[in-house]
Amino acid sequence: MTTEKKAPQKSHSDEDSFDQTVITQLEKVHLPRDEKAYILFISGPLIGKMYLLEQAETVIGRADDVDISISDSRISRHHLRILIEGGGPIIEDLGSTNGTFVNGKRIKRHELKNGDKIHISSDTLFKFALGDEAERMFQEEMHQMANYDAVTGVLNKHAFIKRLKEEVSYAKRAKLSLSLLMIDIDFFKKVNDTFGHMAGDYVLNGVAQKIQLTIRDEDILARYGGEEFAVILRGTGLAGAALLAERIRTLVEESPFPFEKNMIRTTISIGIAELSEKTISTPEQLIIKADERLYQSKENGRNRVTAS
Repeated sequence: MTTEKKAPQKSHSDEDSFDQTVITQLEKVHLPRDEKAYILFISGPLIGKMYLLEQAETVIGRADDVDISISDSRISRHHLRILIEGGGPIIEDLGSTNGTFVNGKRIKRHELKNGDKIHISSDTLFKFALGDEAERMFQEEMHQMANYDAVTGVLNKHAFIKRLKEEVSYAKRAKLSLSLLMIDIDFFKKVNDTFGHMAGDYVLNGVAQKIQLTIRDEDILARYGGEEFAVILRGTGLAGAALLAERIRTLVEESPFPFEKNMIRTTISIGIAELSEKTISTPEQLIIKADERLYQSKENGRNRVTAS
């Protein structure tokens, strides 16, 4: 008679031992901190720009000799200063013409708190914040994604529509001229089909740069969609806008884009509309009329400017 040996029985605790979390004493985690004061422009000519306030005093205004210069005629030459003092950051109006407003209230001197919003014109708004490096990077990236086109680095359509509404509103109040250019790259699909989409992106970026080089600092460039761009021209009537548009058209036509071993030549068509024209009194009507004239440029052979 043989006796069957039984394997040693595993207890319930033995079976679970490999699935259990080993408990150890966790020391206090020290997160690196790099907390600094900074401002982030939410609207206006510097939209999306972030500036660290590393000096004891930062002066903001329209003049060239200030720390942060803003091309906005509604801002005084030396508009305000921000002081980083031991008792806390202070904002101080420097006797500006149109005033400095913190969270909707006009101030002369005010202690800033994290998240305060500062208006210095009907157009220019920035936010004051305190945060570490990671938070600053996140804020900047999120704002960049929300307002700027990833391929060209210029404003996207969403930000453009917002800016156009602001500019039309101001131009009507101040009784100033305002024109809009709608620009389209001719036969852009052929560029993609012939040279590839990387080349297409390169041409898009190149055209944006040529437009940016031609317009003034106070003018506003955006990628409207696909291969189409829009430019808002402050204080410019139809005749002046047509001259500028012709300079842009000529520059693009005469400057091929070197991509790898290819020289890619392209042209653009442009349509122009002015706010003061009959039947044009809203941002939507301005876009429609400029788009109609862009279509006329296309219909009439491309590589041309249509202003009437």
